Amino acid sequence: MKFLRWYYYAIPLLTNTVVGAQDVSLDQLIAKSLVGNYSVQAARLDELRTEALIAEVKASSRPQVNLAGDYRRYLKIPGQVVPAAAFGGPEGSYSVLAFGLPYNLSTSVQASQPIFNQSLLIATKAAKASRDLSQLQTQKTKEDVAYTVSATYYNLQTVAQQIAFLQTNLTSTDRLIQITDLLRQNKLAKGVDVDRLQLSKTASQTQIESLQATYNELLNTLKFLTGMAQTDTLRVRTAIDESVPVTPANEYTINRTDLQLLDQQKTLNGLEQRNIKAGFTPTVSAYGVANSSVYATGGDNSYIKNVPGYWLGLQLNWSVFDGLARKARLGQKRIDEQKLDVQVRQTRESIALDIANARNKFLVEQQNLTTNQGQVALAGKVYTQTQLQFKEGTVDITDVVQAENSLRDAQNNYLNTLVSLRTAELNWKKATGSLIGR
Repeated sequence: MKFLRWYYYAIPLLTNTVVGAQDVSLDQLIAKSLVGNYSVQAARLDELRTEALIAEVKASSRPQVNLAGDYRRYLKIPGQVVPAAAFGGPEGSYSVLAFGLPYNLSTSVQASQPIFNQSLLIATKAAKASRDLSQLQTQKTKEDVAYTVSATYYNLQTVAQQIAFLQTNLTSTDRLIQITDLLRQNKLAKGVDVDRLQLSKTASQTQIESLQATYNELLNTLKFLTGMAQTDTLRVRTAIDESVPVTPANEYTINRTDLQLLDQQKTLNGLEQRNIKAGFTPTVSAYGVANSSVYATGGDNSYIKNVPGYWLGLQLNWSVFDGLARKARLGQKRIDEQKLDVQVRQTRESIALDIANARNKFLVEQQNLTTNQGQVALAGKVYTQTQLQFKEGTVDITDVVQAENSLRDAQNNYLNTLVSLRTAELNWKKATGSLIGR
C-alpha cells in the first residue's frame, strides 16, 4: 500500500527549504554528521591528545641530556676551619682558611639513560591501551550522534507527512465548500453547513502552520547535528519508506561499544595495579657527566684556570618504604576493579532488556501497521461515499466532517505506526551495536 507517496507531493514549500527536492537521505545525513558534528570533532581531538600522551611516555625511555651552568662572584671567599697544627701551628688550635678565587664559572653536561625501570615499561603499555580507549570513546560518540540524527529525521518525516495529509484534505474541503455553497444557493443546504466546513478548513490551516514551524525547528536541529551553519540551506528527503523492515532474529551478535569501553577500562585498571606494584622494585640508570670549572681573579695579578672533569656512573634508586602509600593506592584500584565488574554485569542486563523491549515493540508495531493500513483504506472509502451521499442530499454536513476526521485520524495512526516501526528498528540496532559500521 503506497498511498503515502501520493500525499508526499502535496507538501508545500517550507520556509528556506524545498521539501520536494529529496536531496539528502538519512544515510547521507548520518555520514555528514560523523564528520561535521562538533562532539565527533572533539572526540577526534581527544584521540590526538592521547597520541601526544603516548609520545610523552615513550620519551621517558630515551636518553636525557641536561646542560647546567653556574657563575659566582665571591665578594668574600667562604673559609673553612682547619687545625693549625697542619700548618705548623700549636696543637689544639684552629685557623680559618679561604680557598679558591673570587670568580667561578662551572658548566656541566649530563646524559642519562634508564636501564631498568619496570614502571616505565608498564606506563608505555598503559598509554597504548589509552589509545584504544580513546578510539572506543570516539566510536561511542559517533553512535550517539547517528542515533540522534536518525530519531530527529524520523520526527521530521512524521511532521512532513502530516502536512501532506492536511494539504490533501484541505483541497477536498475546498471543493466541498464550493459544492455546499452552491447547494445553499439552491436552498438544498443550510448556511451553517458552509460555516462548519469553513471552521474545519481554518483548523486545518492553523495546524499546518504549527507543523511547518515544527518542521523548520527539526530541520535546524539536523543542521546543528551535522555541523552545518544555520544560514546554510538543507533540503531533506521526507518521503517515508513504506517497506516493512526485516523482523529481528532471535539469535544475534552483541557488539556494544559501552561494553568494550568497560573491558578496556578494566585492562587499564590492571596495568595501573601492575604499575603500583612495580614501585616496589628498584630502578637503574646509566649516566655520564662532562664538567668544566673555571677559576679566576682580577687585578694586576689576574689569573684564570680551567679545570675539566669527566665521569661515568650507575645510579640505583629503590623506595624501600613509603609509609604504606603504595598499598593504599593498590587497595583503591582493586575496589575500582570490583566496581567495573558490577558495571559490566549491569550493562549486560541493560542490553538484554533493551534488545527484548526493542524486538517486542517491533513485532507489535508490525502488527499495528497491517491493521492501520486496512483502517486507512476503509476510512478513505467511507469518506468518498459520504461525500457522494452529501451531494445527493442523503446525509448532512456533520456526517461529512466526521468522515473527514476519521480519515485524518486513520492516516495519522498509520503514519505514527510506520515511524514507530522504524524507531523500533533503530532501537534494535542501537541495542545490538549495529547502528553504524566500524
